[in-house]
Amino acid sequence: MLNEKMSQNEPRSGDYVNPATIAKRFHDLDFHDDTFIGMRVLPTKSRGDNTGSVVEIEFLQHSELKARVLRFTGCTNLRVGVDLDVLAHNLPPNTYGVDAHTDKDQMGSLMQSQTRDWGVQYATDMSTPLDRKLDVLNEFVCFRVQLCGGIIEMIARQYQVEAV
Repeated sequence: MLNEKMSQNEPRSGDYVNPATIAKRFHDLDFHDDTFIGMRVLPTKSRGDNTGSVVEIEFLQHSELKARVLRFTGCTNLRVGVDLDVLAHNLPPNTYGVDAHTDKDQMGSLMQSQTRDWGVQYATDMSTPLDRKLDVLNEFVCFRVQLCGGIIEMIARQYQVEAV
């Protein structure tokens, strides 16, 4: 379970922070040479839930043997591409670093690329979840975690770094 906050510089839940500022703060985090431990995806429980889905990624700071979790809230899209053999081959430190951006074209492309995987058809005159997300794209950040062996990328509203 998640517990104490690691840094006062991280945005607090409920505080509005400009997405560009969030992206800059995230970009400045140091996860280089950490060990990727695992990932949890917690989908939202209802359509009206404004907090959205949550993605948690757990790391071990190899040099200090301290675990920490990157928690993303308000997640709308998640893309994971990992070669587990390459990841294992680079143990123990198998994390290259993190980055983030607010480029609307790139985020829209990621969202659009996932529609083929939905397994759901919408009537042409019906609004889709994609339509609604594209209308508020300026509220989101695209977060990237580069592993030595893959990438985890998500579009979300916020993040936190917490000690475990």
